[in-house]
Amino acid sequence: MAGRVQRLVEQVNQMPGWRHWRMARFEKAFQAGQAVGCFRGHYADYEQAAAATPRSRPLGYDHDDGGRMYRDRLDSLYPGDYPMAVWLGRAMADGARDIFDLGGHIGLSYYTYQKALVYPPGLRWRVHDVPSVMAAGKVEAESRDRSGRLGFEDEFAAADGADVLFTAGCLQYLRETLPEKLAALRRLPRWVLVNLLPLHREASYWTVQSIGTAFCPYRIQRDSEFFDGLASLGYQVEDRWENLEKKCWVAFDPAHSLDRYHGAAFRLTR
Repeated sequence: MAGRVQRLVEQVNQMPGWRHWRMARFEKAFQAGQAVGCFRGHYADYEQAAAATPRSRPLGYDHDDGGRMYRDRLDSLYPGDYPMAVWLGRAMADGARDIFDLGGHIGLSYYTYQKALVYPPGLRWRVHDVPSVMAAGKVEAESRDRSGRLGFEDEFAAADGADVLFTAGCLQYLRETLPEKLAALRRLPRWVLVNLLPLHREASYWTVQSIGTAFCPYRIQRDSEFFDGLASLGYQVEDRWENLEKKCWVAFDPAHSLDRYHGAAFRLTR
């Protein structure tokens, strides 16, 4: 019975008039910034995706509202965080003390991972993000980080020689891929820990995401392309996992939608 009802709903949704109405309704909400967390369209590169973003909101995270987002996550660990916590703990047990957090916002992971880990003496956690978000992070750290372990870096080049490159939910917003960014460093980080990464089995493309306060070009990489790129730099996969609680719904485009995200831990072998 449930299967018949589901098939009927799908048939109705595909009727030309009904589908056109739904798409127009979605587009109106998307343009107004009301379809928060939704995606629209697929494009060959960043420039095409940026050109397709509505002009009703800013582009990207570098604005005052960007630093005020995600404050509800400062004191919460989510199921998808635990594999990263396990591997960060292993890296620390292996002697890692310098953590470079790419796209770490105001230090969200630095604060929340203290619920699962005891940070060792001498730990230095450095965040690199867009300027307005890091400015908000520095203000937050004045009262929240009395240990002084959290810092902020203006340039990705500061990741040179770090013990761990840590990134969770950031790579999809960058114009360069992670292997491209790492290849520019003189000394590669010994560990690379990646989480909340959208990967597609067959294709690489860009879409446009609404975050409510802004719109963002959003990269989705082909699975093998991402892993092959890191392997070419000498990184070995120690572990990989799926973030089943996170999805990417590209409106009316199931072929370019994702029902899960991914994470992985890499160790440099050369």
